[in-house]
Order: sequence, then C-alpha cells, then structure tokens
Amino acid sequence: MNIILVGFMGSGKTTIGLELSRLTGRPFVDTDEIIVEVENDSIASIFKKKGEKYFRKIEQKVVCEVASRTGVIISTGGGVMQNPDNVLRLKNSGILVWLKTEPEIILKRTMGDGGKRPLLNVDEPLMEINKLLSTRTESYKLADICIDTSYITVGEGVQEIREKLALDCESVRVEPAGEEKEDRSYEILIGRGTLHGLGARIQGLRPTQVAVVSNPKIFALYGDQVESSLSSHGIKSRRVVIPDGEEYKHFLWLYKILSELLSNRFDRKSLIVALGGGVIGDISGFAAAIYMRGIRCVQVPTTLLAQVDSSVGGKTGINHQLGKNMIGAFFQPSLVVMDQNVLSSLPQRQLRAGLAEIIKYGVIRDRELFETMKREKEDIIALGPSLDKIIIRSCQIKAEVVAEDERESGLRAILNYGHTIGHAIETLTEYKRYLHGEAVAIGMRTAADLAVALELLETSEADSIRRLISSYGLPVTIPEELSPEMLIEAMALDKKTVGNILSFVLPRSIGSVGIIKNVPKSTIKKTLKLAQK
Repeated sequence: MNIILVGFMGSGKTTIGLELSRLTGRPFVDTDEIIVEVENDSIASIFKKKGEKYFRKIEQKVVCEVASRTGVIISTGGGVMQNPDNVLRLKNSGILVWLKTEPEIILKRTMGDGGKRPLLNVDEPLMEINKLLSTRTESYKLADICIDTSYITVGEGVQEIREKLALDCESVRVEPAGEEKEDRSYEILIGRGTLHGLGARIQGLRPTQVAVVSNPKIFALYGDQVESSLSSHGIKSRRVVIPDGEEYKHFLWLYKILSELLSNRFDRKSLIVALGGGVIGDISGFAAAIYMRGIRCVQVPTTLLAQVDSSVGGKTGINHQLGKNMIGAFFQPSLVVMDQNVLSSLPQRQLRAGLAEIIKYGVIRDRELFETMKREKEDIIALGPSLDKIIIRSCQIKAEVVAEDERESGLRAILNYGHTIGHAIETLTEYKRYLHGEAVAIGMRTAADLAVALELLETSEADSIRRLISSYGLPVTIPEELSPEMLIEAMALDKKTVGNILSFVLPRSIGSVGIIKNVPKSTIKKTLKLAQK
C-alpha cells in the first residue's frame, strides 16, 4: 500500500514524508523533485518559461509513473488533486492523506520563498492562498484521512499518520511464487490496536460494498469497533452473522452468506471482512472465492489459532460429515489484520489450542521457536511480549512456506504435521469434543511416536515434544473409544491421501520433518494403540 500525501504548499508534505520514510523504511518520492529532474529545470523556471498548463501535463505523467509503484510514500504537488485522472490513479495506488493547514500558517511557512513558489509570487500572497484553497479544498476532501498540521510538529504529524494507518505494527508479506504473484500477494499486520486502522486499510482497497461476516459472540465484542472504523472512512458495511462452532462450517451457512451478498447486489469490486476465528475465516474465504468467481476478502482473525494458522495462506473451505475441509479452494486474502489486544478476551482453552499450532511451527521449521516456548511459557500464557514474538515468527514461517508452495504440491505439506491424525479425531468426534488445536496436539504427539517407531526420531526428542505439548495444558492421549481401525478408516478420507496411500508428516528432529508414505499399517495401529495411554 502506498501512502500518498496531498495538500497545499507549506502543509508539510515533504518534511513529514521524509520522516515517515525514515521511521517505516519505505522509499520516499516527491513528484515535484521528479519533474525538476526530468525537465532539468526548477519548478519556478518551468512555470515562467513554459506556463502552468505545460507543468500540469508533465505532472500528470509523473503521477502516472509513481502511482504504478508499490510500498512507497509519495509527496505530491499542491495542484495534483485538481486533475480527476490524477485522483483516480492515486486512489487506486494507495491511501490518500490530506495534510490540512490554515492559510495564515501556510503564509508564514512560505514567506520569503516566493521564488520557489511561483503561484505565490504576487503582491498579496495571503489573498492568493485563500483564492487557491477555495478552488482546491473540495478535491483535497477526496483524501481518505485528514491531518491538521497547522499547530503540530513534524513528529506529531508522523505519529498521527502511523496511528490512523496502523503503521506501528509488524508487517509480514506473503508473496506466492508464479505468474500474477502481485495479485495474490498481501500483508499480514501484527500489532496491538490495529483494529483502529482497519477502516483506512480497507478504504485503500476501494471496495464498492463491504460485508462483515462474524458470529454472535465475536460481533458483540468487536463488531461495533470494526463498523465504526469502516464508517469513519465512509464505508457502509452489512452484517452477516452465523452461529458459533465448527459444526456450522457447512453448506447451509455458506449458502446463507452467498444469499446475503446476492440479495444486496454485491458486485465484483465488493469485499468480505472475516471477523472471527478459523470457522469464520474458512467459510468467509470460501464464499469470497466462489461468489462471482472471486471477490476480495480481508481476514481479521480473533483467535490465536486463526492468527497463526487459518487466516494466512489462502486455504478456505467447509466441512462434510465424512471429512474436515474436504470442500474448498485455495484463495489468498487481500489483507490480514491481527490485533493482539483481542486475545485478552479468549478463554484459556482457546488460547492453549492456538499455542498447539505454534508448537507445530517449532517442530517442523524452527528449533529456537520450540525452545522459546519452553523457556518463556509463563510470559506467553500471560499474553506478554513473548507471545507477540512467537506469533510474528509463526506468521513468517507460514509466509515462507506458502511463498514456495502455494497449493501444497510439495513443501507446504509439512504444515500438516499432526493434522492427519488430528483431523481423523475431529471427524470421529463430530467436531464437538475437541477444539482443532487440541486434536492437532494429540496428532503431533502420536506422529512423533510414529517417527520413533520408524527409527526416524530419537525417543528423547519425542519425549520433549510430548512434554512441551502437555505443559501448555493440551491433550496428548487418543480417547480409548476411538479404535486404531476407526482412525485409519477416517484418515483414508483425508485430502492428503492419494491412491489409498496414507502420508504422514513426521519429525526427524525438532526443527526438521519429512513426508513419509507407505508406512506399514501394523506400525500405525500399534502406535495409535500406545497413544491411548
């Protein structure tokens, strides 16, 4: 997302833009400076020699070029917004920030600068400022946010922009490989208080309509905040509320979402905001994938599990009574916004279920993450800075894997560590007994034991995995009523089973896994039986 600073001369576009660039690491470009470079002449000289009409023509070409860039801070000339083509290009490029300044302050800041400000090189500059503002103010109002820079410092102006655009947060970029990767690339914003900047971020996507899909519990907690953030940027949203629970992630409620979109005439430029946990994220993403063959979706995960797993990577879908997530699509979101403040409302059981997925990342990819979870457990459970750190690292790992293998044709399969057995347990217990993370926790312990049985993993490593899972209050034992035969039959319906051959993601050491096929059924049965103790 580009950040485009607009406003009258002397409003601070260059000074604020440069400081914002320094603090965020984004490149800074100034349209006036580019014009000077292209023409090899000063702005004042161009006006004098060739006139304002010529200058505006060059300016339009420069705007067209800078608007094609991504991730930059753009300072524009004071008259840029007078041209509707410029406005359209800039709006399609990012967020427009109007730096509004009172005429007297503008005069004070530009006094003695008439040679560089050709439009103020007149006998009554204040009168000229008011005259120009009277013709430009309406176009400045087309900006997405407004900051009054009359009586604030550069630092205060920068901070206000950072707060309104939720720039004070970590950002992880997901860039799937292949053709048209820009269309499937997006940011994950991770911080505290990021919900306040949601409206500005969504406004930058220029949706025609927005549907906020949630469940009653989550909407009661955060719905007003989300709607307020959207409405403050002129975005009217429509609520679509479905019941809370994994059992509602099926065709009936998908049909409900699609019906709401159709009855309210959502078009291809509309957008879905998925506000909730994994169920909401999966079903909303799938609705976005198939409505009019694809509209945009912004994921706003409110559970730890959704933040580190389901909201990132573009897996969407619904359940069938014969298998979990068997019907769906790969469909990347346009943006993911994670607000760590929402985790304070999570029940402890939900929090621990999310931590299971973070343990998974440690086992499959990052031993240091695994050790951090052992070492800093108290701070993590207390929602301290250590939790933020491991969430960011988890998202980085998933982004790395998705970038290399978006559609799970190879490397991405390692993200299923613990899931083959976990999904079978969920299916057999009808998604009612265990949270997803709890089932995965059992699956991770059992997969580690299976790796030991196949002599892929040291027993001490498997014990370390089991102890860490258990230390976070997560289950590690398969219920006795689920026989090995029942589990193997359920696993045969797993999406990753090809040609009736079961595949398992098994650890070779903490931080490294492999995909193992053709595991003898006798070994699987024996391991499953032992995992019931």
